[in-house]
Amino acid sequence: MKHPAAESTTVRRAQPVADGRDSRPEPAEAATGRARRPWWRHPAVVRAVAGLLILVIWQVVVETSGKNYVTRPTGVITVIPSVLTEHLFLSDVGTTLTAVIEGLAMATVIGTALGLLVGRLPDVRRILGMYVNGVYAMPIIAVVPLLTVWFGYTPTARLVVIVLEASLPVIYNVAEGARTVPRTYLEVTRIHRAPWWRVWFGVVLPASLPYVLAGIDLAIGRALIGAVVAEFIAAINGLGYYILFNVNSFHEDRAIVALIVLALFAIVLRALVSLVIRRALVWYRPV
Repeated sequence: MKHPAAESTTVRRAQPVADGRDSRPEPAEAATGRARRPWWRHPAVVRAVAGLLILVIWQVVVETSGKNYVTRPTGVITVIPSVLTEHLFLSDVGTTLTAVIEGLAMATVIGTALGLLVGRLPDVRRILGMYVNGVYAMPIIAVVPLLTVWFGYTPTARLVVIVLEASLPVIYNVAEGARTVPRTYLEVTRIHRAPWWRVWFGVVLPASLPYVLAGIDLAIGRALIGAVVAEFIAAINGLGYYILFNVNSFHEDRAIVALIVLALFAIVLRALVSLVIRRALVWYRPV
């Protein structure tokens, strides 16, 4: 009788071709095939060329239209050194990004807890489902004036807006993950008579972890939107108010630099989430 390992090895062995050679490419051949790809088809090169093309089109369109009040890429590049060394700008960057990180952390905890309740308890889903859907569909800009009345024109109002915006996608995703936990996992916990807290935090939450990370990935953009909108309306110090002030004073180049910083911050945070998924959840997304 063959050993199981030998059987599995036999099954996985590649089928030879007619001349008796293995059809799979050797590692050296595969590496050579990858090296044959032209340098101009590399993804990084393609992205760089596409971005440069967009900037060139932007510059040409503005120059040919003759509108002096429309900013140009050359003007933005010129003011980048002065903006990045400006004390007020650096202070606003730290204020906004710190508020976004704090709001995301609170939204993750609140959204995960509510998502587990909504996903696992049908009564809670029937009670809270309608309200969650309503708040999710409601435009956040309509809520900010009301929150400024309740919390004043303070950073607390901005934090509440961020938490409100960022917690909703986390709730949706965690609830979906909690509903789709394999039935066999829960049956095993019933057989062993596991207490509820072991079922929730030892089975349901780990099984829903990919959904939690997906919710955080979506919440990053909504948190930045909430922070900027709150700073627009409540005139709170931050990148949002920095953008508004410079646009109103016709310093559009400086405003665009602030927009670039917001975009880069979102890209970095989303890259960190993707890194966590690739390193900690190798089984969730193929490498």
